[in-house]
Amino acid sequence: MMKAVLLAPITNSLYARIIAEALTREKDIEISAVIVRSIWSAQRLKSEFKRDGRRLIRKIFQKLVIGDKRFSADLGKNLSVLARQKGLRYKTLTSLAKDIKIPYYLVADHNHPKCLQILQKIQPDIIFFTGGGLLRQPLLDIPRLGVLNCHTGILPQYRGMDVVEWTAIEGRIDQIGFGATLHFMDNGVDTGPVLLKKKIVLSSGVTFEDIRAELETIMVELMIEGARGLRDGSLASVPQAITEGRQYFVMHPRIKVTAEARLERYRSEI
Repeated sequence: MMKAVLLAPITNSLYARIIAEALTREKDIEISAVIVRSIWSAQRLKSEFKRDGRRLIRKIFQKLVIGDKRFSADLGKNLSVLARQKGLRYKTLTSLAKDIKIPYYLVADHNHPKCLQILQKIQPDIIFFTGGGLLRQPLLDIPRLGVLNCHTGILPQYRGMDVVEWTAIEGRIDQIGFGATLHFMDNGVDTGPVLLKKKIVLSSGVTFEDIRAELETIMVELMIEGARGLRDGSLASVPQAITEGRQYFVMHPRIKVTAEARLERYRSEI
């Protein structure tokens, strides 16, 4: 039996809910706890505003006000379509944990001593990270196998922020492509050992928003496939060489306009 813990950024995270419910259906995988980060932390909001700027306001609005409604249940490949296909039952992780009788914890931060104490008591084999900021080494050291994360970019070439747009701006859509990478987390930014990768096939008319929506569905697939492979002992990780890629940061809106133009030019040639 592989003992697992799921870390989530918010109780109604659709991505986290799909993964959590899928894991409960897997043989020999036991979710020993669901730990959700509190959304109200002045220190974290200050840190994230410094990183994301005004985009943080949009992110909060999407999570707390729009929620699942930002996805169309009928068009394209997105989490809402995937949730319907998988028969997702629960609207929150809180209700999922209560119904299935999984210990549920709300913490100020995943790196907070309270969270570390919970994890040290459980001694999980693996942690599934579905968002909620950077994780520090004391937490990363706890699980026997490691902390699994899925990145919306191809590693090692594209680490960090806005890598979908950076791939387009650098003209590497054919060379590298758009995709997601499942990896173990370490104390760097997307620098941990790689387990699985999957790319998407572009169609005419797609936007960056469409690409990101499809990548989120692939992230779910990779998380579950990775869980099965690690449980069965059929999946091994491959270390990254730091020199093989670079870390990208939040793209300036003016550069993003150019990225959109390059994506449009690429689409017209499909």
